[in-house]
Amino acid sequence: MHVGEKTYSFREFIDKRDAMNDLDNPFLLQVLQQFCHETWDEMLPRLEPFVKKLSSDWRAIAAESARPENQPKIRHYNAYNERIDRIIRSNQMQQMEKDIFGQGLFSKEQLKNEGIIKRFFLHGNGEAGITCPLACTDGLVALIDHFKEEVPDEVKRIFEHVTEGYEGHFGIGAQYMSEIQGGSNIPANVLMAKPEGDHYRLFGNKFFCSAVHADYAVVTARIEHTDDIAVFIVPTWLQGNKEKEKRNHHVINRLKWKIGTAELPSAEIDYQGAIAYRVGPQNRGVALAVSIVLTRSRLDIGFASGAFLMRAAQEAKLYASFRSVFDRRIDEFPMAAAQLEDLEYAAKRIVGSAFHIYQAFLQTQQEPNTLEAFVVRELILLQKIYASKEAVDKLRLAISIFGGHGAIEDFSVIPRLFRDSLVNELWEGPRNVLLSQIYRDLVKMRPQISIYDLIASILVDSSEKEVKRFAEQIEQLMQVNLTALPNFENRQAARKWEQIWEEIFTLFQEQTIKDIKDLPIALD
Repeated sequence: MHVGEKTYSFREFIDKRDAMNDLDNPFLLQVLQQFCHETWDEMLPRLEPFVKKLSSDWRAIAAESARPENQPKIRHYNAYNERIDRIIRSNQMQQMEKDIFGQGLFSKEQLKNEGIIKRFFLHGNGEAGITCPLACTDGLVALIDHFKEEVPDEVKRIFEHVTEGYEGHFGIGAQYMSEIQGGSNIPANVLMAKPEGDHYRLFGNKFFCSAVHADYAVVTARIEHTDDIAVFIVPTWLQGNKEKEKRNHHVINRLKWKIGTAELPSAEIDYQGAIAYRVGPQNRGVALAVSIVLTRSRLDIGFASGAFLMRAAQEAKLYASFRSVFDRRIDEFPMAAAQLEDLEYAAKRIVGSAFHIYQAFLQTQQEPNTLEAFVVRELILLQKIYASKEAVDKLRLAISIFGGHGAIEDFSVIPRLFRDSLVNELWEGPRNVLLSQIYRDLVKMRPQISIYDLIASILVDSSEKEVKRFAEQIEQLMQVNLTALPNFENRQAARKWEQIWEEIFTLFQEQTIKDIKDLPIALD
């Protein structure tokens, strides 16, 4: 190349990408309008300034925070040999967190569903050290609210701190349930809760604690001298001690080195008599943790999977329309065009069904023992399994559209979204655990609810013949014990079990967007 000759530039692609606003999406706007119904005209003006800042300032900070040199670190001691376990994060990261939580997403001042819609948009920036604490705070709020009339005054104060704020500061929630011997198996918890007056003291270890910088955590523990697992609210600092960096009788052993969500500080904690407040009956901790706290996190993963793919599809399509290879643009090759179409359709299916399931979840909260509530429970599990699985698959596909540039971490957001999606597939129960849970649910409920009625309630647009076919296949597979020790028969049945539910859930997704599936995901 001669001196002075103009070099190749990506500037046209970069400028268009960076000018994209997440509200410039006709498909998504229609999904949100259907979700909001009568409040949409009031909702949109409240979303516009939030999304504008999210698509510009916060997006840039999220990208910068993901760089290895800016990821969280821990300082165990100060200069005076006092244990502080300070979580060190960049000033930009902390300011973004303050700005986002300062929006009061859990406040009664928000419109109905305003908080969850804004959280969906935040997912488009990746986990970014933000969306996990938001999901955990959601679960903490729901748990306290469920027992608000009977919890101690200190827990009521915590509720006000995370929902309405205190002197401009909003509390942040976390949830710590995994222990080294149990993982997803909460009944295996051995962390001990010792009664002491109107509170408890916790002794033992939690092995995987994300959002360890949070102000409060939902923690499961075993009541001393009993077999009961209860759920507790545990302040990270007692009143007046946050500024002194004096933690509530616990130490952080180390931060975890994770494949994704690297901006989120996850740690191992040793509790050494931490003050904790029980919420709900002492023998109902597992049920409360799953039905209230983890359920909301699983719903959040559905939104994350959709938001990840929506952003990836938009950027991959934009790049494919800009980049020329061989003799034409990428999107002018049939193979690439088909992949882009599949990527966009997956994004639409996951986004549309996530809002559909969330709305159904809200509608069944008042009647938890109905067929409709059982259907929603299974749909939440199915979404957690298959939306997170498809997000991983399709984000890998999106990376390939960029060719070699797809592997470059700062060329696009997609490698980061891919790594975060790998973690989302594991959060709140990996695939095999949840598929087994669906099997157990169906075995338990068969005397009250037929398999045919369950499938018919999920696939409302399918023919009677198709519903019957699925129901018969599931009935046949349920003749095999899918929770017994492995043998040739139940391994084969387990493979078919996973395949058939994926087929059913994909059909469900398609029917939720059938009237709007042809709308574009970006303005020309």
